[in-house]
Amino acid sequence: MELPVYELKIVEDLQDDAEVSFVALVDKPAIMKDFHVFRESFIEPSKGEHENDFLPRCIKYVIDEGKESEQAVAICNSLWEQHFAGEKISYDYDDTLSTERGKQMATNDIKNGATVYIISARQDKEGMLTTAKELGIPESRVYATGSNKAKVEKIIELGIAKHHDNNADVIKELNKVGQKFAETYNDYPQQAKENAKIALRWAEENGWGECGTPVGKARANQLANGENISEDTISRMASFARHKQNSQKELGDGCGRLMWLAWGGDEGVEWASRKLEQIRKENFVKFEITNEEQHIISGPLMLADTPIYRDNKKFGEHYVTFSPETIKDIAIKFSKKGYQKNVNLMHDSNMQVDGLVMFESFIVDKARGILPMAGYEDAKDGSWFGSFYVENEQVWKLIKEGKVKGFSVEGYFDYAAPNKEESYAEKKLKELSALLKVPF
Repeated sequence: MELPVYELKIVEDLQDDAEVSFVALVDKPAIMKDFHVFRESFIEPSKGEHENDFLPRCIKYVIDEGKESEQAVAICNSLWEQHFAGEKISYDYDDTLSTERGKQMATNDIKNGATVYIISARQDKEGMLTTAKELGIPESRVYATGSNKAKVEKIIELGIAKHHDNNADVIKELNKVGQKFAETYNDYPQQAKENAKIALRWAEENGWGECGTPVGKARANQLANGENISEDTISRMASFARHKQNSQKELGDGCGRLMWLAWGGDEGVEWASRKLEQIRKENFVKFEITNEEQHIISGPLMLADTPIYRDNKKFGEHYVTFSPETIKDIAIKFSKKGYQKNVNLMHDSNMQVDGLVMFESFIVDKARGILPMAGYEDAKDGSWFGSFYVENEQVWKLIKEGKVKGFSVEGYFDYAAPNKEESYAEKKLKELSALLKVPF
């Protein structure tokens, strides 16, 4: 079951309670010159700039340079096509594009003008085409290569500029093109691997019949091979506990026993439940000691459009996200209200600490040349970074000992309705209805 995704918001009113009021230092983190006046000294699309933003900027500039409006439109469309729209970005499927975070990343890449591919080591495209259609990726850009070696070769052959994958070997082979998608894990019990192998041997001798989906079969292969798996996959393994009542049947008596073993059996499912709880307690963003002599720590405070797992009585299990616009409003309101010294430990209001101050703060905006910190190059535009000067020696000792490892903002937010991306078909129907001037 896919969990709902809510966007959290604040309002600009300084009297309103919705705001970020403190930055907590936590032990287990989840993410004298004049100012520059930016001028279009030359016109090229900036990385991450949308076509609808670039073209008006470009056309105005070219017209100001003395060109006719029709000529300016032609020049700017050509520049867009040549310099930006052709950037190729690809995603592995299992544990990458199959996750909500992966889909959201791909959606943002497409909105920003990139040409997105799905390149997987799967044996066939079955199971990937539904997601491709949902995202608007044509089947001609979906590849099932059959092996990781062939996957790497296809990525190089297609001239992909950036490939997202959770396989460390693939990332290593691709050098700078490879981008680690997310933290992955392979410390599941040996017996979970053996259970998956039993399922695969039985299926090889007797066939799968009507048992299992492509996802379940892929999972059995992952576990049997000892491959790394993502938080999303661990969550699915843990939720498979609902099928335990069928797990004690004999192999061949329906699908229950076969698929239970394919998903790791008792040992695999129980490990997944424990592991998921551990991961979610640690799911915050770490900071770094950027200057030990000067007692400076730096890192991301909020990452734009990045799903964060939550579980509460009102909404149950769900994800929340912060848009770039909301993060900007939060950062401005935080500064206006003078909260730069508001720091506590472990979100405990009784553990507020003195001797820390946020002296540096910026929001990523690649079009203006404001880039993420080194090590966080994948942070999206609109992500908020900050640096703190630490005078408090006791807190500095905690940082040095690794007892506090990251920032975690706290405050009050308004829940917006769950985000639901339109399917490709819905988008096309709306476009056609607008052209035909009929209601959708």
